[in-house]
Amino acid sequence: MKYFLLLITVCHLDCAAQEPYKQADLVSDIPVTQILNYPSSPASLKKMQGNITIIDFFGTWCAPCIKALPDLKGYQEKFKDDLKVILVSTETKEKLSKFINSRQPFAFPMIVDADNIFTNAFKPPSYPYSIVLDKNLKILLITNAADLTETMLVKFIADNKNITETKNTAPEIKSETKTEIKPMYTISNNALVKLSQDFMYAAKTNEATADYINRLKELKYEALLTGLKNDDDKKAFWINLYNAYTNASLHKDPEQYKSRNSFFKKKNIVVAGKTFSLDKIEHGLLRKSSIKWSLGYLSKLFPGKLEKDLRVDKLDNRIHFALNCGAKSCPPIAFYSAEKINEQLDIAAAAYLNAEVEYNAETNILKLPAILSWFRRDFGGKKKMIDLLKGKQILRADVNPIFKFKKYDWTLYLDNYKL
Repeated sequence: MKYFLLLITVCHLDCAAQEPYKQADLVSDIPVTQILNYPSSPASLKKMQGNITIIDFFGTWCAPCIKALPDLKGYQEKFKDDLKVILVSTETKEKLSKFINSRQPFAFPMIVDADNIFTNAFKPPSYPYSIVLDKNLKILLITNAADLTETMLVKFIADNKNITETKNTAPEIKSETKTEIKPMYTISNNALVKLSQDFMYAAKTNEATADYINRLKELKYEALLTGLKNDDDKKAFWINLYNAYTNASLHKDPEQYKSRNSFFKKKNIVVAGKTFSLDKIEHGLLRKSSIKWSLGYLSKLFPGKLEKDLRVDKLDNRIHFALNCGAKSCPPIAFYSAEKINEQLDIAAAAYLNAEVEYNAETNILKLPAILSWFRRDFGGKKKMIDLLKGKQILRADVNPIFKFKKYDWTLYLDNYKL
């Protein structure tokens, strides 16, 4: 008997009323209405499943998703009939077909989730996001493709041989009610934050951004003051705008990055008739009038009325894990909503620190990302940094390490999307 591992990578966020699947749940037989790079129309997930199944949601704009494809292809070739990989995306059939055709031979089938059926069922809070299932479609693991290893796959396949096949009692998911294709984030109820999200989504998908830029210009200043009522609103709005302007601008003219200081200082962002630079948004509004090159120890003595009107009331050091300056060492970009900003910033902080922090137990040397050095007072100094890492279980509680800060990689790296 042959045992199959089906891997589906989910690159989407949000939607429907039902609760998302969690570990140990039984997954329903989800309808498949459109599929690319597959010899037939399977009609449902069950028709495609193997004895072990994993689901992973994909986007052509998603750098981590694309980066994982070679590893997934390697696993698929190694395990042959024991492993299948399926990608799921809410992008248009035309865009996905173009992506597949430009990368022939393409190793995986691609489910076109035009009705958000798969997405509504799983609602991943971040992506890449992968679901490992057994032959009964029970969730064994929730992870992402980059964290899957050959050892893990071998164990899943071996363990599955001892599983008795049973009838899946999960309620069937119908495809009768179509839902509008929406961006992959929790859509904010705050109109200003939603505008910043829509701008960010257009920048991410390389669509025209002029309409959003004009709408931001034409906002009434009073509407900006009343619409951004608290720090959650302000953080979500200004983080999205910072990331959207950075990526849209650098896509249009990458040469700007050769003079980064000028790029960040240039006052070319107009919101509600007021002019901002990226530095103004970061240090004036999100860091509460902090002076850029002071390591966070100094603030402006006399900030202008504009800053005082629009800045946060309390500096939140997690913004440093959310702002993407276009460089390789920058944190990935997420789509922030006022309603979930704290949960999202926690995820962003944990993801960035887990990826960037290095600790060598033999030498007791701890290497931290450069942004913790640049803004060390924002993080409360070295002792608080240690507490932060221990709190996130990145560092053992009994460790008292020697500090070193890593160099920042300023190589231009766009389309680095995470959430």
